[in-house]
Amino acid sequence: YGMPVMGSAFGVEDFGRAIAPGFYRDVGAKREEDAHLHTSAFQADSMVEEMFKFLQLSSCCFFSLSHGANDVANAVGPFASVWGIYSTGKVEKKAPVPIWILIYGGVALDIGLITMGHHIMAALGNRLTLTSPSRGFCIELGAMFTVMVASKVGIPVSTTHCISGATVAVGMCNGNMDAVNWRLFAVIFGGWIITCPAAAFVTGMLFWGVVASPKPLPSNGFFTGSVPTVN
Repeated sequence: YGMPVMGSAFGVEDFGRAIAPGFYRDVGAKREEDAHLHTSAFQADSMVEEMFKFLQLSSCCFFSLSHGANDVANAVGPFASVWGIYSTGKVEKKAPVPIWILIYGGVALDIGLITMGHHIMAALGNRLTLTSPSRGFCIELGAMFTVMVASKVGIPVSTTHCISGATVAVGMCNGNMDAVNWRLFAVIFGGWIITCPAAAFVTGMLFWGVVASPKPLPSNGFFTGSVPTVN
């Protein structure tokens, strides 16, 4: 009858699907509901698209560098500031960032990409407009230059916002407005507006909870275990 597969016996594949479902599905697969969207787009020659596969691989690598220069720095910067104040007890304008914080930022980025990144890949893959190697090369190159210039100037921007705008621009270059999923773009644009106040509200509530929590001060009897009486 043959030997059972080790991965199936211990549920390794099921565990992998639960942790990293993007590895087990075609995130860029075309959907039937987007058929009209894709037929409205310009179709390039297959040999041209084949040539652009290597070029898109190069642009993807450079775009990853710009992503690390801006988005990852946006997350690592505040964390490094908090760590610097905690470790030194001083508030300085400039402070060196420990290498382990940079490694932590890269690892956290990869974990988020593996676990939840397939949702964004599916949205920007072929649902916003038809994507091909030639289109992907232009999208990544334009977004990469935008993010790198912003990083050089010192402006924190979002690579997701930049690449979403570049994807819509490439779709509009088809000369047919039906080649862009405007409903999905409206959802993305609404997310740009909602996320800033939503993040501010959640962060403010969390910080208020920390500030309003009991503090270990000698005057309130925290260290002795006694509660001060009110006359």
